[in-house]
Amino acid sequence: MFWLIFSVVVTLVLFIALGFEKGGKWRMRSRHILAMLGLSLLIPGFISKVPANSVGIKFSPFTGTSTTTLSEGFHSKGLFDRVYNISTEVQTLTIEGLTTQTEDAQFVTTILDVKYRVNTSNAYLVFTQYRTLDNMSNTLIKPTTQRVLELITTRYNVMDILGSKRGDIYAELEMALQKEFAKYGVEFYSISITDMDAGAEIEAAITAEAVAKKAVETAEQELLKAQTEAKQAAVIAQAEQEAAKISAETEVIKAEAQKKANELLQQSLTKELLQKLWIEKWNGELPMYSGDSNGLIFDINP
Repeated sequence: MFWLIFSVVVTLVLFIALGFEKGGKWRMRSRHILAMLGLSLLIPGFISKVPANSVGIKFSPFTGTSTTTLSEGFHSKGLFDRVYNISTEVQTLTIEGLTTQTEDAQFVTTILDVKYRVNTSNAYLVFTQYRTLDNMSNTLIKPTTQRVLELITTRYNVMDILGSKRGDIYAELEMALQKEFAKYGVEFYSISITDMDAGAEIEAAITAEAVAKKAVETAEQELLKAQTEAKQAAVIAQAEQEAAKISAETEVIKAEAQKKANELLQQSLTKELLQKLWIEKWNGELPMYSGDSNGLIFDINP
C-alpha cells in the first residue's frame, strides 16, 4: 500500500509539474507521458525480502494468511500483499517466580530458562495466533511451562523435588513441553532449572537430612571396612591353619614313610648279609684293640 500511494503521489506531482510553461500557464503537453515514470516506483511493492534465519509469512487482504512459508531471499508478491518476517533462531526465555504446589502441600518457587524456536514449515501457525514472538512468549511459552510444571510437582514431595528426583522432573518437563509446543508450530530445545526455593525452613531440613545421610553413609562405610578387614583376617587365619595342617600331615607321611623304610631295611639286614657287607668293607688288616663283655680293652698289637 505504501508503494502504491507513494507512486501515485509522485506521478501526480510530475504530471502537474510538466504542464507548467515559462509564463506560469499550465496546459496538457506531450511530455506528460514522462509522469508515468512515477508508476515505476510500484516495482518494489511487488518484491519482498526475507532476511537470514527467518521465514516470511504472506498475508493478503483478499485471501488471508498463506500456509506456505517463504524462505530466505527475495520473493514476488501482490501489490496489496504484506510479508511478515518471523525469526527461526533459537530463542531463550527466562521465566521467574513460577510458584507450584507439591504432593505434600508445600510451595516451590522456580526460575528456569526455556529454549525454543519457530518451526520453519509451521511458522504460519505462530503468525495466525500470535503475530510476534513476544506475544507468543507471553501467551504460550510462559503459561504452558507453568501448567506443565504444576502437573509434575504435584506428584512429588518437596524433599524429592529439591533432592533426588530433580533428574526425573527434568525428563518429564522436556517430554511434556516438546509435545505441547509442537501443537503450535514451535520446536522445544531444552530447559534449565536455575533455582528452586521452598523457603528457609525446608532448606534447613534438607541440609539436616543431608548431614544425617552423610553420617549414616560414613558409619556404613566404616562398618563395611571393619567387616572386610575381619573377613580378610579370617581368611588369612584359615589359610594359615590349612597350611599348618598340611605341614603336619606332610610330616606324618614322611615319618610313616621313614618308619616303613627302616622296617624294610631291618628285615633285609640278615646275619649273612651283614657278614658279607663286613667282609666287603674289610681292608685285610686286623684290629689293634679288642674288648670283652666287661668293657675292658686289650692291646693286641704284636
